[in-house]
Formats: sequence, C-alpha cells, structure tokens
Amino acid sequence: MTGREVLPPLRGHSSWVKSVAFSPDGKLIASGACDKTVCLRNSETGQEVSVMKGHTDEVNEIAFSPDGRLLASVSRDKTVRLWNSHTGESVGDPLIGLENAGRCLGFSPDGKWLAAGSEDDNRIRLWDMETLELTPTMITGHIFTVTLAFSSDGSQLWSSVERYQIQAWDPQTGGEHPGSSLAGHSNWIGSIRLSPDGLYLASASDDGTIRIWEPVISPERPAAVQQLQAHSDGVNSVGVSHDGRFIASGSDDKSVRILDGSTGVARLPPLLGHQASVYAVAISPDSSLIASASEDRTVRLWNAHTGETDAEILRGHGGGIEAVMFSPDARWLATGSSDCTVRVWDVTTRQIAPFGLFSCTTSLFAVAFSPDNRLLAAGDAGGYAYIWLSGTNQEARTPFQVNSEAINSIAFSPDSIRIVFGVNDNTVRVWDVENGHQVFMLAEHLEPVRSVAYSPDGQYIASASEDKTVHLWDATTGTFLSVLLGHIGWVESVVFTPDGQSIISGGGSDKTIRSWDLEAALQLQSQAGDNPLSRLGSATLDDEGWLVGPLGELLLWLPLHYRGHIQLPPCTMIIGAHPVKLAFEEGTHWGDQWKECWRNSAHPIVQKSS
Repeated sequence: MTGREVLPPLRGHSSWVKSVAFSPDGKLIASGACDKTVCLRNSETGQEVSVMKGHTDEVNEIAFSPDGRLLASVSRDKTVRLWNSHTGESVGDPLIGLENAGRCLGFSPDGKWLAAGSEDDNRIRLWDMETLELTPTMITGHIFTVTLAFSSDGSQLWSSVERYQIQAWDPQTGGEHPGSSLAGHSNWIGSIRLSPDGLYLASASDDGTIRIWEPVISPERPAAVQQLQAHSDGVNSVGVSHDGRFIASGSDDKSVRILDGSTGVARLPPLLGHQASVYAVAISPDSSLIASASEDRTVRLWNAHTGETDAEILRGHGGGIEAVMFSPDARWLATGSSDCTVRVWDVTTRQIAPFGLFSCTTSLFAVAFSPDNRLLAAGDAGGYAYIWLSGTNQEARTPFQVNSEAINSIAFSPDSIRIVFGVNDNTVRVWDVENGHQVFMLAEHLEPVRSVAYSPDGQYIASASEDKTVHLWDATTGTFLSVLLGHIGWVESVVFTPDGQSIISGGGSDKTIRSWDLEAALQLQSQAGDNPLSRLGSATLDDEGWLVGPLGELLLWLPLHYRGHIQLPPCTMIIGAHPVKLAFEEGTHWGDQWKECWRNSAHPIVQKSS
C-alpha cells in the first residue's frame, strides 16, 4: 500500500538466497539458499521458525503446497525434498527422479502433482502427491529448464523452452498443447507466473522486458501478447502501411514488429523466423504483406493482419540482404545484397522473375521503384547508381557515380522526376532522373546519411544520419528547414506517413521508434524563446546528460535512464523501453535566474543546493 519497509532484512543464510515464497495463509516466509538450507520465518515478526537441513548442494527453488501443509525444495543435488511447514521436519525420503541438477518446481493447484525440472538434461518430471511416487510423465523439448508454472485448473504446465519461448504441456501425458507456443523474448526467460484467474501469464527475461500474455490454447487462436518494449536491439528499418494504420519495423534482435500507427501499441507478437539481424522491411501497396530482408540471406513474407509467414522463403542471395521494396503495382519485390546483385521476385509465385538478376560492381545497400512503376534504381557501396526499366533487364541509363562513398538509401520524388540519395560522405544528393545531372547537394549532416525519404506531396525531403539527427529540407530549393533531435544514437531509417503529417524514424542504437509532427517540426526555427518546451525541442544532449541550448546554456539535466527516451516537441510518440514525456503545467517555474524560480514550498535541500 505504501511501499515502506515492513520488516528489517531477514538474515541467517550464509550464501546467496535463490528463492523465497509466502505460505498460502501468508503467515510464513520460506527461503532456499546456496548454503544448502531452507529457512522458515514468521512473516509478521521476521523471527526464524526453523532451519531445514538435508540437501547436499544449493537449494534452487522452493514452493508451498496449495493447502500450506508441505514445503517442497529442489536442489543441485538432483533431489526434491518435502518438509512439514509447521514443524520443519522432513516428510518421507527425498524424491528421486531428476538426472541432473534440479532448477525449478511447482505444485498443481489441486495439490495432485509436484513438478520439478533440471537444468542440464532439460526435462521436467512429475510426482503423484498421494503416493509420493514418480509418475511415467516426462516432459522434454527444452534447451535450458529454468522456470515452470501450472495453470489455475491444473490442465496445463507451462515452461520455458528452446529459442526463448514458452510452451504449455499436458501434465498427464507430457504431450505438447498445440497452438500454445509463446514467442517474443530475445533472451533467456528466467521466470513465468500465471494470474490467479488463469487469464494472463507474465514472463520475465534477460532481454530486459516483462511480457503479459493471454495464454489461449487453440491452434486457431494463438496466444495474444502485450509487449512492454518495441525492440531489444537496434532498429534498422521502419515502414508505414499505405493506409497509415500500422508501422512495421525490423531490428538487430532478429524480429519484425507490427505496431499501431496511432498509439505505437503492438498489434501482434514479434514475427520471428530470421536467424540474424533484419536489415530492411517493406509493406505491399495494399497493406496486406510485409517483406523482411535479413543478414541470414533470406527474405520472408508475412501476413500483415495475422503475422503468419509464408512457407516459401525467398533464397538465392549469396550475402546479407540490405534492401527490399515492393513495386507500386505489387507485382514485383526487389532486393539488394552484399553479394553485389539485385534480384527481382514475382510476388505471386514467390520465385525469381525471368529477368530478375542484375549484377553490380560492389555491395548493394539501397533499392527503389519509381512511383510511376517505370523504373527500378539501386545504389552500391562504391557510390554508383543503377537504373533499369521496371519489369525488364534493360538499363534506362548507363550507371553513373553519385559519389565515391557508399549510397545507403534511395528515394524517388512522387512525380518520378527526381531521385534523392543518402550518401556515406555525410551528404544528401538530389539528381534529375532524365538528364542524369545533380540538381543540388545538401550538406548539413556531420556523419553518414543512412536514410532519405520524400514527403507524399513532394515538398519536403527527410534525411536520417549517424549524427543522431533527422533533417528536413525543401525538396524544390534544397533549403535546410529544421533538425529533429532526440535520438541518442545514429538514426537508421526515416519515412513519411501517407497523409504527410508525420515522420517516422528508427534508432539504430537507441532501440526506439519515434513519430514527429511535420507542421511542428517546420516551426522549430521560428518558435519564440519564451516557451520552455520549444527551447528544449531545439536543444542537444551532451555526454553528461544536459540538454544544452543553442548558446551553450544548460537547460535541463536528465537522469541516465531517461536519456534517449525523452519526448520533446515535435516528437509526438516514442515506441521503446521507457518513454518519458515532459509537460510544463501552470505554475511551473523556469528561467536562468534561480532566485526568481524559488518557491516558499520548496524542500530545504533544494534551497540549499541553489
């Protein structure tokens, strides 16, 4: 209720405490430790009731029976022991059946079974609590058994399994429940718990996230998940559906995510299947398919509504696939790879098109179809641009060198007349498609430009860079308009929403996706300085956590965990681990004179620090 400490620390174990549990009536606290003992304490006073000795190795987990009369403990000595929770005396002989170190255990809600898992032979065994005999049931299929939990009706036994997933089993037969696999974590799952009503399952993982699942056991209706974090690693690519309803993203965590375009909330569990980083994603014109390209040399196609993947995985590239894009008529899918080729795939047959193999000089980092469906362009690591007639293997013009540095991104203007390149020499370059001449070079970025995009109306160009910024430019004149600050690492991807009102950016190292209001972004340069939010919106973040104004003034210091997650105008949404929004309410004091901000109600420590 208050968060205040009720009892002083409960001491007594001579080594690490591995597990604690309350008795069902709440009167006792039990603990198991590496000192090979189990301890019982009074939960009101903290006084030690009894110390149970008998294990010959560390105690990894303990659990009370549903009626509270028994306490079970599992140890690295490969045994499970039962204790009388009132007297602390051993009940019967140790339960034998684990072939390796015991790691986890739990009672079924009706007290009929006791399940225990071992961490090396990857098995769960069950004992009949009436006879204390080992049952024939053996659950296998684990990589590392660390946690288990029974459903509220005892009909399912959930456990962590291979590839960071959770699976339900039938405790009577040991068989797997079809359609119960929960996939989404990107590292070991250390703990799972079911809510008392059985409606939700919570899991905690070394990937830094807690996930809340709706564990529906049905092949027709897979389990739903509420994700508490967008990606657990860098975001390499973002795309917005043509109806604007969802955002797709690909990450170094090997997953593809589908997020609501308005709220950022996950629509589906992470789409898993790639064996390495997802470098690029693309959404079909009718918003029904998502294509993902990976370092694992494959392209996968996903149903954007269900998350199901095609059985046909597109294979053929000899290197990681850096770029992917659908043609405007959705007939073709183009991919660019480090194997120095561009491939064009027939979306209907999932096979490479008869004309669909183009060889280039060096690795390909970018591909793009023109909006009029007439041209296909690609850019390579040597700064060369290639343009072919779409649907053929004919060159529309001879390859030309944009620069000697790598071309990281390509985008056509909506009228297909111009093409913009994001280049490794820190520049954005705009060329005329027909005559092959550079129109202008935009040079405000301090680091390589990773991504470029035209607004739907063709008025603006957005560019994302390793300098942690997104820049906005006038697409007609090349005039620099504003800079969007907030990412604390390089920005890997940028795209406009179809309505042209927002910009979506993906952080390659800060693991966040951000949405920016275009109109507010365009007003950044002209905003008055008497608005604290507008001043912060144009601030930069230094290495010590200070938001610094244009004249070097210190505006606001951010604690370590807030950096990279602070939402300042014109950013309207952050999809990430810990989004933090600043709001200046009426009565908030701010300025460059502390004494003018001082309040009589201020805490004495604050007054002293002034």
